[in-house]
Amino acid sequence: MAFQILLYIPVVLALVTIAIVYLKLIRPEKRVYDIFRAQGINGEPFVPLIGQLPSIRRYREVGSILSFQEDLAKKHGNLFLYAFGPLTRLVITEPDLLADMFSRRNVQNYIKPPLFNTVFSQIIGEKNLLVAEGNEHERARRMINPAFYHINLKSMVSIITDQTARTIDRLIQKSTVKQKDQISIDLQNQFNALTLSIIASSAFGSGFETITNAQEIIHTTFGEVLEAILYRSLLMINQIPFISKFPFCRKNIVDKGIRIISDFVNQIIAERRQGKSASLSNGPDLLDLLLSAVDDEGKPFTDQEIKEEALTFVLAGSETTGNLMTWVLYVLMTHDNVLGACREEVDRILPNGKLPTNDNLTDLVICEAIINETLRLYPPAPVFTRACREEVDRILPNGKLPTNDNLTDLVICEAIINETLRLYPPAPVFTRYCIREHLIGDEHPIRIPVGATILISDYLLHRRNDLWPRADEFDYTRWMRDPKTGLKPKLPHPFCYLPFAAGPRNCIGQNFALLEAKIMLSMFVQRCNFEMVPGQKMVFDLKITMGSKYGLWAKISNRKM
Repeated sequence: MAFQILLYIPVVLALVTIAIVYLKLIRPEKRVYDIFRAQGINGEPFVPLIGQLPSIRRYREVGSILSFQEDLAKKHGNLFLYAFGPLTRLVITEPDLLADMFSRRNVQNYIKPPLFNTVFSQIIGEKNLLVAEGNEHERARRMINPAFYHINLKSMVSIITDQTARTIDRLIQKSTVKQKDQISIDLQNQFNALTLSIIASSAFGSGFETITNAQEIIHTTFGEVLEAILYRSLLMINQIPFISKFPFCRKNIVDKGIRIISDFVNQIIAERRQGKSASLSNGPDLLDLLLSAVDDEGKPFTDQEIKEEALTFVLAGSETTGNLMTWVLYVLMTHDNVLGACREEVDRILPNGKLPTNDNLTDLVICEAIINETLRLYPPAPVFTRACREEVDRILPNGKLPTNDNLTDLVICEAIINETLRLYPPAPVFTRYCIREHLIGDEHPIRIPVGATILISDYLLHRRNDLWPRADEFDYTRWMRDPKTGLKPKLPHPFCYLPFAAGPRNCIGQNFALLEAKIMLSMFVQRCNFEMVPGQKMVFDLKITMGSKYGLWAKISNRKM
């Protein structure tokens, strides 16, 4: 009798598992799918558990992962359904619907998807600006906002210029070791390392340079832990609490790395409180501002909260700007005339190796425009006027450093950055999860049920031909300010350009990222000659942010100023 009962146990467990999967995954997602389909929203067929994963995998294998959504948009329009594994997603690229979705009346109906928090809370905790919700997020946002006020960002310029100058000197020295045979360098790897050093120096101050193994912890351990967490998430291990505890699939890397990182940041905080470390900037750094921040009741952050917020800065502020700069340099190396105008602007505003500062950054308008346009699109061919290099040479002649006085003059650099963001956003999609049923849209309201995941594809939004003339062309001039008023051009729609997301959960560090990109662009154009290694295959690689699957290989040499 007992033996017969044992035989039934596997069957019972299997039935219970099937029931749980159906009740927790299949039925709720099918309900959401049916509600949207009943409203006339088109999309791919509902396939339990796997959704459109086979199709997504095929697109990824041929190196065109973002073409999956492009093809669905061509097939179904600017509003459509598909499923990433078991999760149904409503893709919205209609600016009017997005404006309503992020309006005051509706924005509180959304949170970040639970899957997002499950992945990133392992390394940065659960009560920080990136993953917290509700009152916890509002409190953290109010306390941290002052850190990104213009007056505080101005003091960070010296850190950015110093770290960028070090990187340029090292790259030039490395690439010219063999004078006849220049060494090829992966610029994507170098930019990611540079932006990581900048954000770590801004967050941790002198402790980042004096504590033993600090560089290794930030540059190596942090990346290894993040890669292991993403690997486990793709296998759905992190999403199943019971299975996630078992020591397999790189869990040892995650556990050991998190302990090392946690001890390191705790030491940084303790030494700053004891006066053993200091800001590397001309004013308070991010750690100083976190230590001095108080909420509406006068309560400061705890050390645990400070640690989480500092790690959030490192996570969110490194790879995004690094990948942005990768695509900016790709644009310049494939558009000689754009590089020329950018360089002329920099040489004019930053002569004789002058560093960029808060006073001159706003003058780098071409640099800004180029970055904006690169963020919008993957540029197809070299077409424009010599702009970037001419601007740099005019504004930053003879190696003059960018400063707060001359950065505002780099209008071409600014335009290049904006166009890069339009065409090639580091975060090409972002998602929101509905927690209260509501309607969006005026003419034809759409019912958004509880449990629905909304995917906003800024990649598709930035390439809509009805919103952007010649949408697939890289044209930084669309971002050039009015020469008389200094005002930026008006967007076709307030919600047609979202490289930093939208609403109260938009990127708090966007001004820091743009400042960082503008300085790096102007200094690289000013001090380096760069030539793309021929025969490279540039393939989108979408993980946390969108980079190049095989990097960006180039030959770097010193530019005589």
